[in-house]
Amino acid sequence: MEDTTLEMKDRIAHIIRAKNLTAAEFALKLGIQPSNISHLLSGRNNPSLDFVKKLKETFPEYNLDWIIFGRGPVTVSEPFVESSLVGQTPLLGEQEKPVDHLPEGSLFNQPADDDLPVEQVASSPKSGLKKIVLVYYDDTFEVVFPR
Repeated sequence: MEDTTLEMKDRIAHIIRAKNLTAAEFALKLGIQPSNISHLLSGRNNPSLDFVKKLKETFPEYNLDWIIFGRGPVTVSEPFVESSLVGQTPLLGEQEKPVDHLPEGSLFNQPADDDLPVEQVASSPKSGLKKIVLVYYDDTFEVVFPR
């Protein structure tokens, strides 16, 4: 999912949280000084090419375009869904699993209001879009804010 509003330091922090590591443990895995991670996360320093190479070698599952630019899926195994396709239903990807049963009274069991187009529902004052939280199968997540 494209999210160029986050800075690279935020995407690095996302990886640290997703891997359930401390900054010191993350630095140890990359073979760099913990102070370097501290400086990156505080915004004092920008990541070097050497840092990005070590990050990609250590965590190859993360998409390099996402790490550097915030474009595309977070991991290389995720299908890319263009975020500008408002009102269109994305195709089922290989990573998606069907839901067999939802609890009674679940939001997803409610009948759809087919009389309203998606754009009208999303733009109505009572249901203005605040944020979207994407949760991936590897238990990582991403928060996307509308423009």
